Amino acid sequence: MLNLYLDLSILIGLVVIYEARYILNTASVPINRIAIITSLIEFTWMVISITALFKLPLSAVQVLVPTLYITHNLIGWAYGFILAARRHHEEDFKVSIPRWYAIFSYTFGVVFTVLCIFVSYSSL
Repeated sequence: MLNLYLDLSILIGLVVIYEARYILNTASVPINRIAIITSLIEFTWMVISITALFKLPLSAVQVLVPTLYITHNLIGWAYGFILAARRHHEEDFKVSIPRWYAIFSYTFGVVFTVLCIFVSYSSL
């Protein structure tokens, strides 16, 4: 089960990269099928990561995978609430994401994917 979690984390890192790249290309996050699917995947993986953190026998290095993913999501949610609070009563559901945050998310996705590859294959 541990190896499956680590291997699927590699794919989740790629989803984060894809989403950040999409935001960089569109300069916003429209409510569409891509945004809904990636958000659903990332939310589901957040729940799985919390479970993995407490249920899987993680080594000192392996514990970084769920911890970093959970932290990244909590920061993203907090920042999302801040952005939403600034939009008051606008009718447009299109949220503009600052370029620096999209780059941060892209960088996180790359670092997270590389970490998952390292942790997954160093435990073989």
